[in-house]
Amino acid sequence: MKILLMGDASNYHAALAGALRSLGHEVCLASDGGGWIRTPRDIDLSRGASKAAGLALYGRLSWLQATTLRGFDVVQFISPGFVQLRPARLESLLRRFRRQNGSLFLSAIGYDHSLVKNLTSQHPALGYSEWQTGGRILPWRYDPNAQYDQWMAPDLAAYNDVFYSHIDGAVTALYEYHRILEAEHPSLPLTYGGIPVDISGLPHHHSRADGRIRILYACRRGREGEKGADVLLPMLRRLEAERPGRIEIVAPPNMPFADFVRVLSGCDIVCDQLYSYTPGTTALMAMAMGVVPISGGEEEYYRFIGEPPGLRPVFNPDPLDPEGTYARLLALVDDPALLRAMAATGPDFVRRHNDAELVAKRFVSAWER
Repeated sequence: MKILLMGDASNYHAALAGALRSLGHEVCLASDGGGWIRTPRDIDLSRGASKAAGLALYGRLSWLQATTLRGFDVVQFISPGFVQLRPARLESLLRRFRRQNGSLFLSAIGYDHSLVKNLTSQHPALGYSEWQTGGRILPWRYDPNAQYDQWMAPDLAAYNDVFYSHIDGAVTALYEYHRILEAEHPSLPLTYGGIPVDISGLPHHHSRADGRIRILYACRRGREGEKGADVLLPMLRRLEAERPGRIEIVAPPNMPFADFVRVLSGCDIVCDQLYSYTPGTTALMAMAMGVVPISGGEEEYYRFIGEPPGLRPVFNPDPLDPEGTYARLLALVDDPALLRAMAATGPDFVRRHNDAELVAKRFVSAWER
């Protein structure tokens, strides 16, 4: 197949591109590299902050659609907002992709109007999220970085409807997105893909000789409310104070992807997020290296992917019970043998469910159907 991947998030399409190529497909990845994350791409779609920069990007994309970005069997979008342009510009590009290529699909991996609308509604598809938990609206809803008003703006809502009416299906990255799309777009063909992890390209975990437990606080700066840092970071600091000399908290600034992977490999635990039902990209990379993630690991997720009881490599925090979560975390760091045993199950779990080629084959199956 000849495949165009439009946009990227957390190295998702970059990892998918490599796996698809290893399966013999011709792949072109066009993205902005996630800005400072600097993920690899074949065509760079970065833009500046000015209106003129947006116009220049739109002009460049229009030219690329007339020359390079046409004639693909499949165009896979990372989100309805696959490049940083206004909804009207995105709609124009989308319609041209529809005319000039084969099937159009969505990689459901991040926010869009449908997701934000559902999770801030009175009857969300999930019992908890960063937007509301237990019927209570959380601070993330009002954080400027959440951009709630922009997500719910009429022009973006209208474009969102156009986007979903033009695609042939979606491949979901997480259990959460699958459930939300089932609720918001019940007639849309859905396939669970998972997050692709190139295990062979990751370094192995290396422990420290001093015996201390090193915990990486991995929350992206500016997204603290989204990840539950207001609950998780004080928990880590309390752990550090109650076990002096045994716990080291590593809290680096935002880093390019390659640097982040290097730092991650030198830690024993990574504190990823509070409100997820499932392990995301950081957690899965950590597990593949033999690092224990504090992330989503709800039983609904394990049942969804068909994983029987027993293999549970994720430390799953409970947003409704922070004290219980802290007690479990303290017990984990106080038992090095348990921590090592838990870490040892991670690579097998990732190979079983998120190996990049396995995920790529799920995408191919969705396209062929």
